[in-house]
Amino acid sequence: MRHARGGAGGVAVAACVLLLGGCGIQETEVIGAGSPATVEAFGSRDRLLFFESPDGGLNPVTLMDDYWIGPGPDYVVSNTVGQSSGSGEGRTVPADKLVMALLAGPGEEERAAGLGTSLPRPRKGGMARVEVVAGGDVTARVPIELAGLDRTGLRQLICTIAYNQDSTGRVLVRLTGADGSTGQGTCDLAP
Repeated sequence: MRHARGGAGGVAVAACVLLLGGCGIQETEVIGAGSPATVEAFGSRDRLLFFESPDGGLNPVTLMDDYWIGPGPDYVVSNTVGQSSGSGEGRTVPADKLVMALLAGPGEEERAAGLGTSLPRPRKGGMARVEVVAGGDVTARVPIELAGLDRTGLRQLICTIAYNQDSTGRVLVRLTGADGSTGQGTCDLAP
């Protein structure tokens, strides 16, 4: 009987060694996974808002239909980007209203995805004015101060306006801030 106990104990030890040995799976090196995840925008390019991604870049988000509140061109924007009520489907969003939606900041879903903004909130009652000038360039007066705005904030404005005006986003956008300071550029992104 003593011999039988020793045999069972030996089998148990051998099974533990096999389990602890990982069944022959060898260790591997740590493999880099690349950049953080991004949020992809699908839909009309004239409805893109560009928010700051966790890695400091820009990420496009499609402006959804529940920004349309009230009939006609005199609508107001909310700061909820992610959900659609379907009430404004197929409408082109005017660039000045799109800028105001951008300045309202990312909605709850975008913040949960890690998106943020480098733009300050506009002064109460401030409005954006965007117009296309000769040659297809765009001028925009924005209700925030541009002096001291970082490169990411300027790119958010420029890319949002550029894609609203041109499906490639390659138009020149000239900005004038509430403080009289100016900036200009083209969007260097291809979402």
